[in-house]
Amino acid sequence: MDLLKENERIDYLYSDDIQIIQDKDAFSFSLDTLLLAYFAKEKIHDSYKVVDLCSGNAAASLYMAYFNKAKYEAVEIQPEMADQAKRSIILNNLENRINVNTLNAINAPQKLGKDKYDMVVVNPPYFKAPKGHHLNPDKRKAIARHELEINLEQIISVASDLLKMKGKMFMVHRPERLGEIMHYCITHNLSVKNVQPFVSKRGEKTNLIVIEAIRNSATDGVELVDPILVHNADGEFTKEIKKIIRETPEAKREHDAIKKFYFYCLLCNDGSFYGGFTTNLSQRIKTHNAGKGAKYTKARRPVKLIYFEEFKDKSDALKREYWFKHHSRKWKEEFLKSHNVNFSLK
Repeated sequence: MDLLKENERIDYLYSDDIQIIQDKDAFSFSLDTLLLAYFAKEKIHDSYKVVDLCSGNAAASLYMAYFNKAKYEAVEIQPEMADQAKRSIILNNLENRINVNTLNAINAPQKLGKDKYDMVVVNPPYFKAPKGHHLNPDKRKAIARHELEINLEQIISVASDLLKMKGKMFMVHRPERLGEIMHYCITHNLSVKNVQPFVSKRGEKTNLIVIEAIRNSATDGVELVDPILVHNADGEFTKEIKKIIRETPEAKREHDAIKKFYFYCLLCNDGSFYGGFTTNLSQRIKTHNAGKGAKYTKARRPVKLIYFEEFKDKSDALKREYWFKHHSRKWKEEFLKSHNVNFSLK
């Protein structure tokens, strides 16, 4: 399967580590999505189940998933953007952790289930669409920016329905709608606990906020923290913003020092596939071909490495191996084709 379609490109979310497919003319992810994802991921545990509402091409889910092992349900109404999200997930080898649902967020509780998620993140349409209001002629952009398919109260109601007791909602929005957000949160059993403002440049007014709310919690104790400056006087991103969008040299060195783990797929002499786990690919293939790697491959030599994925965590590589092994032959063929793997014996 060709992951890129006409008029699409591959961009990056966090240094060069997270790739995302975007349409050159459609609504692309922007800084507000990364700010939302950054502050949400700070509260996500590996065991969490997270819903990403109004997910677009799943930029927030892809970003958050890079930092933890949680499971994600992305919800997007526009089929084209949902399709991009699915292909970006394949590009980043996250099919076993991020699932894309093509539906209106209003219907998410009926499709995904109520009272079962630890966190909901949402980057909703910011603007109302009163009668006679001028909308973007591009319908895709209009739906992303204006409340045409879902409004603010509905999205907050949906988030509350999805969340467990004491579950958290993170939302990015415009500061002029903070009063409405707090009102609708109280109406739907959510209490705003933290408001993080962002200022484009020093001396300017807040133009963006990230809100943290908790379901079934006391309504007092709201914390309004210091604004974060986005740009320096010269227009460059500040140190705080660079930390969000780029991996620092210190973090990169730390990542590179971590032992690497691999999930791999072999093509056996009888045409069958074998999925495995190792910390040393070249040595492991030699072991298999020496008849000492696994009982399955011993009788099907020689074997050939046709695909592998690299992980920084042993558990992730083992989960990927388990996930691959528990699919049908037909599914495995489609998976390998989607990664441009030739598994012919010829």
